[in-house]
Amino acid sequence: MNPSGYMRILFLFLALLVAGSSFAQVKPKSRQQQKKELRKKKEEQIKKQNKAEKGLKKRHMDIQDKATKRRMKKAKKKSNKLNKSKRRK
Repeated sequence: MNPSGYMRILFLFLALLVAGSSFAQVKPKSRQQQKKELRKKKEEQIKKQNKAEKGLKKRHMDIQDKATKRRMKKAKKKSNKLNKSKRRK
């Protein structure tokens, strides 16, 4: 091969390299897309937190003996009855 053939191959290789790198650029996300992702992430975090709290409450109740559970249930009913009128206002 003559020197001009090597130059053509080198030029072709460089052209393909430059063209391929332009496809690798990432477009920036729009504000709406960013807000949507943030909202979704926050909702997932809240769901995880609620699930963890529910699990902790269940574990707390499982640890208690029967008499304590009964006492807690009675106290909750009394509390709801007393606070019922306060919630309406």
